[in-house]
Amino acid sequence: MGLDAVRDHSRVVGWLDDPTDDRGVRFRQDDGAWRRWTYRELADGALRAGAALADAGVRPGDVVPLVLPNGPDFVTHFFGLLAIGATPSVLPLPWALRAGQGYQHQLRAIAARMRPAHAVVSARYRDLFTESVAELDTATMALEPAYADRPEDAPRARRELAVLQFTSGSRGHQRGLRITIANLAANLRMIRRWTEVDGYGAVSWLPLYHDMGLIGGMLAALTVQAEHALLRPEQFLRDTRGWLAEYGHRPYATMVMPNFGFERVLARVRPEDVAGLDFSALTSVISGAERIDPAVLARFVGLLGPYGLAAEALMPAYGLAEGTLAVTGVSKKDVPRLVMASCQDRRLGEKVDVRGVAELGTEPVAEPWLWQVSCGPPLDGVTVEILDEDGVRQPEGVLGEIFVRAPSVADGYVDASAEDAARLGAGALRTGDAGFLLDGELYVVGRLGDSVKVNGQSVFVEDVELELVASGAVSRQHATVVAGTANGTPTVLVVSERSLGDRLADVRATVRAFTGDAARIDVLHVARGSIPLTSSRKPRRRALWLAYLTGELTEVRL
Repeated sequence: MGLDAVRDHSRVVGWLDDPTDDRGVRFRQDDGAWRRWTYRELADGALRAGAALADAGVRPGDVVPLVLPNGPDFVTHFFGLLAIGATPSVLPLPWALRAGQGYQHQLRAIAARMRPAHAVVSARYRDLFTESVAELDTATMALEPAYADRPEDAPRARRELAVLQFTSGSRGHQRGLRITIANLAANLRMIRRWTEVDGYGAVSWLPLYHDMGLIGGMLAALTVQAEHALLRPEQFLRDTRGWLAEYGHRPYATMVMPNFGFERVLARVRPEDVAGLDFSALTSVISGAERIDPAVLARFVGLLGPYGLAAEALMPAYGLAEGTLAVTGVSKKDVPRLVMASCQDRRLGEKVDVRGVAELGTEPVAEPWLWQVSCGPPLDGVTVEILDEDGVRQPEGVLGEIFVRAPSVADGYVDASAEDAARLGAGALRTGDAGFLLDGELYVVGRLGDSVKVNGQSVFVEDVELELVASGAVSRQHATVVAGTANGTPTVLVVSERSLGDRLADVRATVRAFTGDAARIDVLHVARGSIPLTSSRKPRRRALWLAYLTGELTEVRL
């Protein structure tokens, strides 16, 4: 292993050899209390977990799935595997995929790709895991978290592969990504320079089987031994006010969430709930993972601004699992910019019609669906270009596919098809996302696979959905929009798990504003739970569209 590889490995697991007693990680307990582990205690636990795993037969180079909730056992076994030269692969938990047969199917599909000899599984999920993988004939041994008595007995080894990361499935089926130690170390270095993580990290509830949660919500802080806190997603949902109060009571500097997290806060927290709290230490509020709604962020700053949160703390970002995580981000202490761009004229390879520029503040912009939020410039070491449909690089202000080149771009997909290999390889990535650059900053419009061409223009479902939600016609939690070509006709489909009642005409009119008369508009009221979700709780739009095409999507008859 060369000097660079040794340094990369040290950036990820070096803290195990020099842990501190001065800082630690607080974990939320089931009774609402917090238990704090110092980094010395966590390092000791990681080495003892590594020794126990080695005793159970785990060897350097093995890929070992983790089916564990956010908590101390997750941290110790994740780093314990890295310490002995094995590769953790964090799998979704049943609650994330509405459990049932759908969860078992996805778990089985993921396990079939890696065919693991061992897995570390919480006692709560052991029977479900064992049942799900039994028919694969892999003889996978499900191990519960365990610790050897002597941490010094843990073998130490280094391997190239750091994490086998599975995508959330929002772009299709879940793919396994090879994230090397070099990829991970590069992205962590970029994130540290961008956010300036130092003494205090975050209070993260993000699921650790998702790249945003694992890397942004945990590794960015733990690998530099920042004071940090972790809780489970369901604990955040049950006690959103309590989660937010942790920021008001302690000087945590970073908050990382997708847009729906901010919506949850706004739905559950009132001004009187934060009175007397101090949010002035919160200097990095990172929003990503899905289309950023400027109205939601403005309301969030409006809620916490009187208690110390500055608009400059907002740091919208763009990233994806194939980039390890972060690709671009608004610079710290810069107020995010917005540009008004017509949603009715989206043509790849053509200049975007920018009609206005503003700063994101506490006053929500009118017609938020017309405004694009800057996701900032590329992080240090990242190159971002915009390509047309022929793969030709485009100048600033032109809409096209986002192309990324960086040392943090994943090594490749497991069992990659020819199409996969053409999309991802040699540190370069065609993201499948559409966007444009303006003054060196990236604006993300939507996913090319979630758009449909109408009279030569691309209609992005994110645009349609944002306007439907902003107008109050549908609920983001219970409805989604998909699009494609059905029987040769461009079609936009609105699927709602709640009856739209007298709002049906408004929904159709809103969609018609994007498509004109050249597309079919279909609106379906389906049973609750019919919209398939990814492991990160986003709609699996492609799966929903295929169900529509095959007639498997059943409408509720009133």
